[in-house]
Amino acid sequence: MNPTTEKFKKNIYNIIPIPYEHHPTIFDIDYLKLKKLGFNTLLFDYDFTLAPWKQPIDNKTVALFKKLYKMGFKIAVVSNGPEKRIKNVKEKMREKVKIYWKMKKPFSEKIKKVLEDLDSRPKDTVLIGDLFFTDILVGNKNGLYTILVNPYTYEIDSFYKKIAAIVSKSLYFIFFYTFGWLFRVMDLAVPNEFAETIFDIDYKKLKQKDYKLLIFDFDNTLTTWRSEKLPDDIIELFGKLSKDFKIMIASNGKEYRFDNIKKQLEMYNIKVMGYSLKPFPFRIKKSVQEFNIEPTHVVLIGDQLFTDIIAGNKNGFYTIKVEPISSRERFFTKILRFFEKISIKTMREKPKF
Repeated sequence: MNPTTEKFKKNIYNIIPIPYEHHPTIFDIDYLKLKKLGFNTLLFDYDFTLAPWKQPIDNKTVALFKKLYKMGFKIAVVSNGPEKRIKNVKEKMREKVKIYWKMKKPFSEKIKKVLEDLDSRPKDTVLIGDLFFTDILVGNKNGLYTILVNPYTYEIDSFYKKIAAIVSKSLYFIFFYTFGWLFRVMDLAVPNEFAETIFDIDYKKLKQKDYKLLIFDFDNTLTTWRSEKLPDDIIELFGKLSKDFKIMIASNGKEYRFDNIKKQLEMYNIKVMGYSLKPFPFRIKKSVQEFNIEPTHVVLIGDQLFTDIIAGNKNGFYTIKVEPISSRERFFTKILRFFEKISIKTMREKPKF
């Protein structure tokens, strides 16, 4: 079963304003990753997302829009404000960006009409905004991929506008660290794909999508728990994959366990790392930087949602969950498996290429 199929299914996330991603600004979003995942339409809120309240967009935003247009995205601004507030976008971007006003977010009717006008499907559309109770909620309700950005506060000279932006941001963090915390953690554990084993993954398609580095968990992903040797079929697979990808193994196990593994893989120049501290992202992030490969081009493959997949998602990697090879594992992992089953039943769709 693959809970992340293309079919849009109703669940609790469609009525709770938890975004798929959260970034400081619109300039920090990985648009190349969105393109690789098949999105072709970007809807931007206006006030405090693209510009300060009642202010025009600046040259930096214009340059971003031009770049996105060249990448092949359909772009639109969807604002609850009046036309006069956002018409500067049309004047500066002309046919490259469409504008829609008085949207009445979080109500859905006008968003649906925008998608019809753009000839875009919900599953191909991203909604980007700074308000979780309007932008994110309406996006989630309609099956869009939602991205929350912090309210636009730089270069604002008005004290009252800064206060309005800070209040908006504070409300989200209050929500996130109380009621929304559990849902956000569960959301981080959602992979892009499910596969039975590492042999069932479509590596040819990963190569076509320009992924360059494959990171594998070790225990119960490549071999049984506490094993100190890789099976021959895994080594054979790595031999084939090493022709098209860089490969790394990232385990939470102790370093000394992998002395034999390193010797087995020496001919393929595969990095093996113990003490990776998953689900924390920083050790894996540091190792990936040594490859000089952007997160957009990295895939993480593992058997645990709450360690492997969270670590991959936190780093912005494409994530694939495989079934554990064996039921033999540490007691704490067995406890996590119980929560995995609950999470899988309630998780929302995540885009796959």
